[in-house]
Amino acid sequence: MIAKNIMRFGTANSIGFIFNVLGVCFIAGANGIVVYALLHYVPAYKGLASNFIGPAVIGVIQGFIIGTMFMSVFSFASDTILQAFLVDEELKRPEGMRPPIMNQFIEGIEKNKGLD
Repeated sequence: MIAKNIMRFGTANSIGFIFNVLGVCFIAGANGIVVYALLHYVPAYKGLASNFIGPAVIGVIQGFIIGTMFMSVFSFASDTILQAFLVDEELKRPEGMRPPIMNQFIEGIEKNKGLD
């Protein structure tokens, strides 16, 4: 199935890689900004650290670890959805076997197949 649909898997993996990188960077950066904001604007934490760089870097590292784990789940889910769609498309199930919105989607894909 993967060899038969190599372009679809390649496109999905390329786009997925971009989303993964952007997602991890956003989560890590947001975590670092939250640490910085806490140290500068929350009275309970103000003056706790003499320099904000160390705690912010630790926050970015923690955000990177959390973002990597979260985005790996996203990547796995998107691969699973693609494989389920391709299996459904190859089996050519009758219309009663899938939701009506999926039938419209499959018909649109089949119309555009020759345009690739």
